[in-house]
Amino acid sequence: MKRRFLLLIVAFLLLTFVAYAGNNVQTWTVVRQFKSETHFTGVQFLNDKIGWVSAWSGMIAKTIDGGKTWKYYKTCTDQNLDSAYFINENIGWAVGSNGTIIQTRDGGKTWKFQNSNTEDELNSVYFIDTKLGWVVGGGIGGTILHTKDGGKTWIRQDSGTMSELFKVFFIDSQKGWATGLWGTILHTKDGGKSWQAQPTNLSQSLFGLSFIDENTGWVVGTFGTILHTKNGGKTWIKQLTSTDQHLWEVDFANDQYGWATGWEGVTIHTKDGGELWLSQLGNTSSDILGLDFINELEGWAVASTGSILHTKDSGNTWETQLSADDAPLNGVSFPNKQFGWAVGVNGLILHTADYGKTWKKQDAGTNNELYSVFFFDENTGWAVGNQYTILYTSDGGKTWQSQQDNMINPQATLGNNNKLCLDGYNAIYDVHFESDQEGWIVGYNGLIFHTKDAGQNWLPQESGVKEPLLSVHFINNKEGWAVGNKGIIIHTSNGGEQWEEQFSDAHEPFLDVFFIDANHGWAVGFGPIASTNDGGKTWICQNNDTGTALWGIYFESKNNGWVVGANGVIIHTKDGGKTWQTQQSGTNDWIFDVCYSGNSLWAVGRKGIILKYSTSERS
Repeated sequence: MKRRFLLLIVAFLLLTFVAYAGNNVQTWTVVRQFKSETHFTGVQFLNDKIGWVSAWSGMIAKTIDGGKTWKYYKTCTDQNLDSAYFINENIGWAVGSNGTIIQTRDGGKTWKFQNSNTEDELNSVYFIDTKLGWVVGGGIGGTILHTKDGGKTWIRQDSGTMSELFKVFFIDSQKGWATGLWGTILHTKDGGKSWQAQPTNLSQSLFGLSFIDENTGWVVGTFGTILHTKNGGKTWIKQLTSTDQHLWEVDFANDQYGWATGWEGVTIHTKDGGELWLSQLGNTSSDILGLDFINELEGWAVASTGSILHTKDSGNTWETQLSADDAPLNGVSFPNKQFGWAVGVNGLILHTADYGKTWKKQDAGTNNELYSVFFFDENTGWAVGNQYTILYTSDGGKTWQSQQDNMINPQATLGNNNKLCLDGYNAIYDVHFESDQEGWIVGYNGLIFHTKDAGQNWLPQESGVKEPLLSVHFINNKEGWAVGNKGIIIHTSNGGEQWEEQFSDAHEPFLDVFFIDANHGWAVGFGPIASTNDGGKTWICQNNDTGTALWGIYFESKNNGWVVGANGVIIHTKDGGKTWQTQQSGTNDWIFDVCYSGNSLWAVGRKGIILKYSTSERS
């Protein structure tokens, strides 16, 4: 099912990956990389306690305590299982590769084969009772199988399509739908004796499917596609979403509350039936292939690389019940060559005390996503993130304390009684310190705060902008720059007492900024690299030929610098950015940040990857 579609996408990306001119000798070493031996494909919960997860290699996981603990069961097959469905606590079915259909009658402890009479890939299974069920999949003619006796016999139904089918759902014994390649939606009113195509006028493949009654339903697919019907599929209307990522699954708890998940951990949510879809922060950068909500508050999601996520607040926060250790790392800081820290989603903080050879988790005391980390020395550091999170340590991360309550009330940013106005989207995106006492943070809605006492008091500064500020950099306690959405660049020459906007030709977001001195600086993001040699009075665009998002930048001198970005891109310049050459990163995963210390460069990114580049390896 989605597995083969994903492989096609990966192959396409590999074929179209840009080959840059320059030295392609491997210079970076991967020192930490997630490798999964588990591939989850779907999840189903009967209630708030009992649930199952389907997986590759014939594995089924089960919980009887709401996901606090999971037990793995090896079924009677080694085939990959793409879908499982339970009609009650004991009876269930799973389907997968090479026409595999298996059944359990003891809640998943033991399984027996059922004869499908096909070797087609079977992608989805659905039963309305212990007797009536349907399976859909690939193969010539868009495979649909039906049973009237709980699977003792399976009979092929005529789908009327050549498209592979990915999902099947029935609202009762007669009315059902199936989704597939090239905008395919099929509908039956007679239990599958006849299937009719419903018009979508789309070429996008459709995967997830959710109906709450015989009229109201949603389907999702590639490139952020969401379709909605109010008349059983006679007409499908496209809904606007906050993503263009591929969506694999959708689930609605009622006619208002719904969720969709997909490529690279994307999660979006609606509270009004899809009139407005908003992004939610997840705890994985892997594809979320399975999704099930038992009501408008509580649900579970599973990621392809072996993570199980759980929410009890409609997806505003997700806890990791079973971790694949694949959480993306957003920021990295090395105050010297021996000690380093990296931060990421779900409050993840990793620490090394042996030059990066081993990394251990530290307790952040929060599940909020962390975007940036800065250590002044091996003891003193800060980490910032979602929901205005500010964490501080004075003992190298053995303990972390929140400094959120130390933010002094700025009228436009905080509410009454000096309390933060948390609306689910507020975040601090970057932190920078010039000493162990003085530093700045930037974030949502043009936010800038400044401290002169290591964060005991954070005082607001007026940025003059309302767009998110995503990066801040100072060269001393007076001269600094911040960049953000819509190509914003602002500058201060008095420690932030006044900020003034500088102008470039960029309109896309800048994600990082770095200055080597008062004159020479660079900004990177979704467009060209911007550079200045006069402190930002004028900015010019530098061509790098990557054609991809650039997330992090570091310059050792005004000539020698590195930039990291999407698809494992690392580029290097020896002439201040006039020309850029690729360096092989050893990964195709996105790289979000880069830092330098002790003659080594460090970079971090998706799936918890950490890279190192040493002076002795430089060309």
